[in-house]
Amino acid sequence: MQDEEKYSWVSYTSFGLGTFSFVVTVLFFLNALPGFYLKLTVYLVPISVPVSIVLGVLALRKKSEKRLLANIGITLGLIIGITLFCIIGFAWLITPVHPN
Repeated sequence: MQDEEKYSWVSYTSFGLGTFSFVVTVLFFLNALPGFYLKLTVYLVPISVPVSIVLGVLALRKKSEKRLLANIGITLGLIIGITLFCIIGFAWLITPVHPN
């Protein structure tokens, strides 16, 4: 009975942060967030994505941990991370920079 797998706070946190970053990013691109939350999004999403991935990997490495929530958290974190990296990189490439 003690070898029973269950979810711990690590899996729930990884899943929650992955879901949070996904929802906030979608709302950001739909312009559905008020002004203050736009500034908050710029700081919270880049922090929550790597934390979600790290916690998901930690949850996967635990032997007594179910893996579904950790996998979803990692997947959402990677989707948002790669998407934002590509969008920011593309914007960086097309934005002209004029040194003064």
